[in-house]
Amino acid sequence: MKHIANFIIKFETLAMKTEIDNIHIIFLLKKNVRSDIIKIILGYLPIIVPETLKEYKIAITSVK
Repeated sequence: MKHIANFIIKFETLAMKTEIDNIHIIFLLKKNVRSDIIKIILGYLPIIVPETLKEYKIAITSVK
């Protein structure tokens, strides 16, 4: 869990420096997080699938 939290912090820092929009940041986050974590998140019920960057960060750090 510590590694994922560090990754999220570094990723967010780089994303802020590039000044790209949140949709593109979410796309890059999905591409750079382990695929098994993303599959678990996308397997959630449609009502709770993350939509914002903040929701994705919480979901990624909560998946074990």
